[in-house]
Amino acid sequence: MRFTKMHGAGNDFLIFDPGEVQEADLPTLARRSCDRHFGVGADGILVPVPTPDADLEMVYLNSDGSYSEMCGNGLRCLARYARDYEIVESDALTVATGAGIKKVILFEDGSSRVDMGPPSFAQEVEAGGFRLLRVSMGNPHAVAFLQDPGDLEALDLRDIGPPLERDPLFPEGTNVEFVHVRGGHAVRMRIWERGAGETLASGSGSCAAAVAAIKLGLAESPVKVHLDGGVVEIAWSKEGEPVYMTGPAEYVCEGELVSISAGQHFS
Repeated sequence: MRFTKMHGAGNDFLIFDPGEVQEADLPTLARRSCDRHFGVGADGILVPVPTPDADLEMVYLNSDGSYSEMCGNGLRCLARYARDYEIVESDALTVATGAGIKKVILFEDGSSRVDMGPPSFAQEVEAGGFRLLRVSMGNPHAVAFLQDPGDLEALDLRDIGPPLERDPLFPEGTNVEFVHVRGGHAVRMRIWERGAGETLASGSGSCAAAVAAIKLGLAESPVKVHLDGGVVEIAWSKEGEPVYMTGPAEYVCEGELVSISAGQHFS
């Protein structure tokens, strides 16, 4: 079973051709192949699937084997993969996701600009000692702003992330973004991702953090979101309008998944 590993600002994925995984149990494949000690290691897996509704469909599973509606960094990686592996012929393509059809424009350097659709907001809530603005980018987010950058860097997300992700306020679970506003057009963000834990970056999370900052009057579009793994740029004009995400998609390696542990084979 061959795979291609890619990352978007450090948010890494294993991409499988649909012909390779027709008979596979995808949740089990995700859990085992994404394990960073006994597998290849990644935040999730991606499968490009043919669909009559768009140029392709993105099937995405987190590293814990759960399906997710949307993954912004994964979307950019899958779009580049689809063009480079000649699944699509154009630099402009549409990708069906659980959060609707997204439009992607690919650039020569492999980066891309994605129309992520309009965000939606719910009321702020209190949980875990944080005030959280709920934002949907087709998947759920809860954004907390911290005034002191030192406080942001000192957070132990492995301790505070799981109870926030599964708080009863969020029946479907949530991604949680912790944000410090650096200036009018820049924020620093760390994230606890639903189903994946702390990751180096999140595309949809960057969108949620940026639009939350703009909505609250803390930042102005476009917003550069500085993540542990790199930088993405988010542009948003006003409510009801789409969010545009621009960022990188890079190859890491290609390989063949033969065995994850003794007696467990996928081919």
